Amino acid sequence: MMEKRLFWREFWLLWSAGAITGAIFASLVRIPTTPVATILLLRDRPQRPLLVGTEAIELAVELAIVVSCGLLAAHRIGLGAPIVEKWLCGEPIKSQVRQMLLPSVVVGILLAVISLLPNLSVFRPVFHPNRELAHQEAERIIESNDKAKLAEKLGRFVDERPLRFTSLAVSWLNAAIRVELFSRLFLLSIIALIFAKITGSPSGTPNDRALFSAVLGVAVIGAIADVAWRSAITKMIYSSLGVINVVHDSSSLVIALALLRTVLGAIGFGWLYVRRGIESAILSAFVASVVAHLLFKLAVAVRLV
Repeated sequence: MMEKRLFWREFWLLWSAGAITGAIFASLVRIPTTPVATILLLRDRPQRPLLVGTEAIELAVELAIVVSCGLLAAHRIGLGAPIVEKWLCGEPIKSQVRQMLLPSVVVGILLAVISLLPNLSVFRPVFHPNRELAHQEAERIIESNDKAKLAEKLGRFVDERPLRFTSLAVSWLNAAIRVELFSRLFLLSIIALIFAKITGSPSGTPNDRALFSAVLGVAVIGAIADVAWRSAITKMIYSSLGVINVVHDSSSLVIALALLRTVLGAIGFGWLYVRRGIESAILSAFVASVVAHLLFKLAVAVRLV
């Protein structure tokens, strides 16, 4: 009975964290923040009530499935949210928080530095060889005969309100919570549980090899999903605007950028989740976003990008 009660208290706490930050972020931006709502917008169904309702349902259902299934799988293999669990049980958490902070911050900073590299001018010919061609194509589209119609359509994808640091911070926190709950608590836990069943571990918990394999599995899935989603969204946007995309990067470059965007982060955050808990992964993901933004601002100021 106590375990069941703890599970539901933990569930509602994690679900509420994702739902509240998601709702605040959605209220701060005009464009959709969930996949189905984005697809509806791209397919010329921009009615605000429909988009808001779709976002709310997506967010609530997605978080309910992710958190409940993720916690069930995580608890069976000794993973989860150890700091939250101790806090809910009334136990002291200061020592665990201190142990979590340093590795979370260090991993976040390292990943932020790595994410900046492709945007530096010295690496631009390698990672963005078609940059000038893309700019020329954008100018050609803007100067086309359907300029007014194009501007109207583009307005649906752009929020013209200025991006304040508060809005950016909410977006980073929302992304950190939702992505880590899905990728680590849900996906990694389920894959690790499957590996534990396959290897037939006597204790029912996966060994280090199985856990690292699960981390790599999530990284590969994330890279494939990133490439597929970006490709699909790009095609939908160009199709909606009625223009043809003539700028294409090579497959090897697309894969390399996907690896930099997703795989290294998935390995770093996955390692933190396995060793320190989901709280550490979320904190590190948030730190990475904040530091990446500050580094980019610095790089622009000193003309490195």
